Amino acid sequence: YDSGMMIRYIIEAIARDGNAAICISLLPDGSINEESQKMLKEVGNWMRLNGEGVYGSHAWVIPAEGEMIKGKLKMLPGGKLGRKQAEFKFDAQDIRFTVGKNNKLYAFCMNVPAPNTQIKIKSLGANAKYYGKKIKNVKLLGYKGKLNWKETANGLVITCPDKMPF
Repeated sequence: YDSGMMIRYIIEAIARDGNAAICISLLPDGSINEESQKMLKEVGNWMRLNGEGVYGSHAWVIPAEGEMIKGKLKMLPGGKLGRKQAEFKFDAQDIRFTVGKNNKLYAFCMNVPAPNTQIKIKSLGANAKYYGKKIKNVKLLGYKGKLNWKETANGLVITCPDKMPF
């Protein structure tokens, strides 16, 4: 599995109060193959940046927002990890939510947005009934600069920095 698929698998699970487990098979000499080592290191790097929205987190009032297909939210297929999960495509509107043990709300984009693009999180709009309070601060985990954002009636609009730290 590549790290992107594993990270999306983890995010899908935690947004629904679940957990994720992976099995890394050992080689006959007890070592781990290079591809698995690379994936584990990349997931570890991602967890160092995003762990506060993962460790000890729980589901928010809704787990996600994004594209609807036949009246259901598009989400990673269930079952054993394989080709259908690895080849599953998310787009910019696919967002997953958690609440960290610090009681902060975390919104995970299921794809890393392009630099200088805007993300609109509809569930956090002033007219949305989910959050219920004015947004005071927005941060991008792993980014040291100040983000440009605005809360509108239709959603929280965030402009991505010109250099994404991922």
